[in-house]
Amino acid sequence: MLQLDPTIVKDRLAETSAFKTVGLAADLGRVSARSLQYPSAFIILLGEHAGDNRYMSEDMVEQAVTARIGVIMAVRDIADTSGARASTNLAPLREAVLLSLCRFVPEVGGNAFRFAKGALQSGIDTHGGLFWQDDYTLRFDRRIQIT
Repeated sequence: MLQLDPTIVKDRLAETSAFKTVGLAADLGRVSARSLQYPSAFIILLGEHAGDNRYMSEDMVEQAVTARIGVIMAVRDIADTSGARASTNLAPLREAVLLSLCRFVPEVGGNAFRFAKGALQSGIDTHGGLFWQDDYTLRFDRRIQIT
C-alpha cells in the first residue's frame, strides 16, 4: 500500500447497518441542516507519518507509515433537544465503528485499524443533534522500487 484510501473505510462502514449514509470529506462539505440524514458517518484522512527509510540503498524506499483517519458521526434525537438521548444513541454507533474497523485488515498480512481518540466536535443543536469524531490509525509498509 502506498497510501491509505479513505474509500476503503467508507465502503467498510457502509456494510454495517448503523448509518443511513456514509460519506467522505467532500460529502461532509456539501451537507446542510436540510440535507443531513441521521445517523451519518463521514471519513476524513487526517494525516500520515512515515519513519526513516529502512534501507541504505539508492534503489528502494521502504518506510513504516502510520495513517490517521477521522470518523465523524452525526446523530440526533428530535424528541430530546437537550442532547441526552443523542448521546445515548451515539454509543451503539461508536461500538459498530470500533468493531468494524478493529477487525478490518485492508492488506493481506498487514495490520488492522486501531482506535486513537474520540471527542465531541459540536455542541447540541436545537434539534438534539451532535457531531462526534473518533480517530483511528493504520500502520502499513510503503515500498517503492526506484530502479
